[in-house]
Amino acid sequence: MGLTKVTQDVLDKHGRKNAIINGNFDIWQRGTSQTGIGYGSDDRWINGNFGSTKTHSRSAFTIGQTEVPNNPKYFSRTVVTSVAGSGNYTAAWQKIEGVDTFADESVTLSFWAKADAPKNIATELEQDFGTGGSPSSTITGIGVTQHSLTTTWQQFTVTVSMPSISGKTLGTDNNDSILLVFWLEAGTNFNASTNSLGQQSGTFDIAQVQIEKGTTATEFEHRTIGEELILCQRYFTKSYNVNTNPGTIQLDGAIHELNTRNHATATPGASFVVEMRATPTIMLYSPDTGASGVVSNSGDKSAVALNPSKKRIRFINSISGGAIGNSCRYQYTADAEI
Repeated sequence: MGLTKVTQDVLDKHGRKNAIINGNFDIWQRGTSQTGIGYGSDDRWINGNFGSTKTHSRSAFTIGQTEVPNNPKYFSRTVVTSVAGSGNYTAAWQKIEGVDTFADESVTLSFWAKADAPKNIATELEQDFGTGGSPSSTITGIGVTQHSLTTTWQQFTVTVSMPSISGKTLGTDNNDSILLVFWLEAGTNFNASTNSLGQQSGTFDIAQVQIEKGTTATEFEHRTIGEELILCQRYFTKSYNVNTNPGTIQLDGAIHELNTRNHATATPGASFVVEMRATPTIMLYSPDTGASGVVSNSGDKSAVALNPSKKRIRFINSISGGAIGNSCRYQYTADAEI
């Protein structure tokens, strides 16, 4: 579900408070590490860099540790190799659906963090009015704060007054959002967004991220793994097992009976676990080889998605000839991220 202001009010009434999805870093549908830019590992988190390089990965807490409360299982780790340049940076951010979320209200950010040596990081909030049409310009530099990390886990909190969006114009693409940005290092082009953080190499660990309405940081909100997964699946879902990376071999793919005498046969399709935020981008994979863009039927055959919707997919394959009732198998990913 998207946490627009109306939805946030509903969640508040039902005891829900954290606007961050996967703030406990439990869900990693795409994989457990990435060096590239964008969505590639921990769900709902964009891991970005330019000029500098990084490796972002899932790390596990030692069972029984007591430094970070509530017995979290995982945290995010980013190893940065900084390269000097005014436009270079390394950061991680999450887009919270709906720019009206928390508009003209006070919110409190809390998180736990440490580094391999004493270092500062910066946090920033932004209001992004989306794309399409003539939207208002993004408001950046909201609540910019530097945090002094040490080699041991500490909790950090900051309270921010979010601007009103009265008189602003939304884009027509239905992708407006607010952003929480963790700046790990940044060149001088980003001084206004980081309080002149500067550039640095090192290892940065972050856990239990929460944004909630009000001026007080309360205990981290634990949602069940099932509930957290469903929240993530509004934006990205797959047919693979949760802990299986897309593009690997997993033979228990979806199976459909096809009239393979017809060259371009449309499958009955598959329904998503939850209605997605928007019509997703679909990628098909062969369960037998992991190859992308194909389905399996006595060898991989090319296939394309056919009119996907927020609720389901179908595809057309290039299998031709053979008997009526032959079957094909496939895996898929569906991406509707902001």
